[in-house]
Amino acid sequence: MKTYSLRTSLLLLLFSFFLLQGCEEEEEVHPEIQTMEITALSPSTATLKGNVITKGKFPVLDYGFVYGFSPDLNEANGTKASLGKDAQPGIYTEDVSALSIPNNYYYNRTLYARAYLRNEKGTVFGQVASVMLPSPSVQSIIPSSGKAGDRITINGTFFASSPNEVEVTFGGVTARVVEVTPSKIVVEVPAGITSNSYYSYNQVQVVLRMANENHNVTSDFRITPTVSDFSPKSGPLGTTITISGENLPSSYYYNSSISVLIGQTAASISSYSSNGIQVVVPNSISVERAAISVIIDGVTTILPGEFTVTPHTVTSISPASGLPGSSFSIYGSNFPYNYYYGSHITVKIGETIASVYQNSTGELTASIPPNMQPGSYAVKVTAGPHTVEAPQQYQVLAPAVTSFAPTSGGIGKEVVISGTFVSGAYYTVYFGSVQTSAYSSSSTSLPVHVPGGVDAGSVKIKVQHGDTMLEAPGNFTVLAPSIASFTPSSGVAGSEVVITGSGFTPHTYYTAVKFGTIATSILSITENTIRVVVPSGVTGAVKINVIHNGQTIISNDNFTVTN
Repeated sequence: MKTYSLRTSLLLLLFSFFLLQGCEEEEEVHPEIQTMEITALSPSTATLKGNVITKGKFPVLDYGFVYGFSPDLNEANGTKASLGKDAQPGIYTEDVSALSIPNNYYYNRTLYARAYLRNEKGTVFGQVASVMLPSPSVQSIIPSSGKAGDRITINGTFFASSPNEVEVTFGGVTARVVEVTPSKIVVEVPAGITSNSYYSYNQVQVVLRMANENHNVTSDFRITPTVSDFSPKSGPLGTTITISGENLPSSYYYNSSISVLIGQTAASISSYSSNGIQVVVPNSISVERAAISVIIDGVTTILPGEFTVTPHTVTSISPASGLPGSSFSIYGSNFPYNYYYGSHITVKIGETIASVYQNSTGELTASIPPNMQPGSYAVKVTAGPHTVEAPQQYQVLAPAVTSFAPTSGGIGKEVVISGTFVSGAYYTVYFGSVQTSAYSSSSTSLPVHVPGGVDAGSVKIKVQHGDTMLEAPGNFTVLAPSIASFTPSSGVAGSEVVITGSGFTPHTYYTAVKFGTIATSILSITENTIRVVVPSGVTGAVKINVIHNGQTIISNDNFTVTN
């Protein structure tokens, strides 16, 4: 009896345990959640709608939405919009904004979202919902041109009403957004725009940016430039003036509609930038003070104030004397100079205009007119509206030939003529009636060689200077070549012989030597000696012949060729 009761009790206990376990499992309720829909509000905002069907048994740790531009949404992928822990059964919504379409999804504007609820057991998700975000469209921009500060209206369909949702740039410069409605956007043209167009005058691209997307409004919005001032206010000819303003053109090309006048003289535009137009004060300007006018598209703006042309300076001249035809340097500063078009400088020696070569903005080279009379003259330099006189006067000297040395020599002999010459100039020199050319090595000496064709004897030396023939005092004796002796008097072929005489030309070009009829090589030659080699093919006793400038001189004695 006891055994039956104990066994019955154990069975009843086991039945009660399993009954309790089944009840507990029935009471463990899991959460259920549903993604209802996504409503697109604009290209960058949307409303997400979900539904908590059952919260479940365990406390909610977090709930909300996961969204993104890929359907692969889970705890690791997507952007989370958390609504906290206070989840209640029923429908809930959340607005998401500043949606930014990734660049690699440019042609897919689909937004995906999933509702979620998380407790200590894990996270449950609703199904994936999707919606296509609307794309803005641009219809017009009015007006199509303007300057900094002007208000421009962009018409179209934008699905937006807040300035924070849009960005508008003019040539890459962000504009201030004044008003945004679903059908128009009003902005102000910004300052500091740089036009990079080489094909049209001062035109820039206008871009509307929404939800990480760029929408081209127009590629040829014309920026109207304005000018306001210039600097510096004074300077010499050639000064670069910067004209400042707003939205100035930045390209050298296709800006023929812009011109600048300084007084009545057109100034060349050297560069364009958004910060200023640079022009060069022309060398041809003839007034000391002038207003600056800027003409853009036929509209003239006279800038405030005037530009004052400051004078150049002349500090010295060097040398301070010289012959007609010679040159001298003028030193100073701010001499106007243009590499391509030359100088606009006039130099006067007295009242005579001299030819000028400009070395730099600080140095000029002036030439004395060849027929200028000797005397002392003022030197004046005129550039633009200013004439400045040098602190020294220039002394024009009279050309002269005073002496020469040596007083005799053969053809080719160098003769140095002393006197007053133009250094570095070529002269025509006459030995009797035979002329030759000479180059002055300094202002006091003129080296020249006795020319071929002059007969032996006494001749006058004359130097041609411009229209004047200058005759040297005294006579020059042209020596005829002669053989006095030679040594040794005999020798084998290949041995050296020294011929002694006078009037030789110290250059092998004018001289040849023969032993009988056989020519030989000249080792060296001076005015008095000729070193030669006995040629092969000669035998016995022969005369030595020196052929000099076409004239043959024969030795008195024979030379004997030995074996």
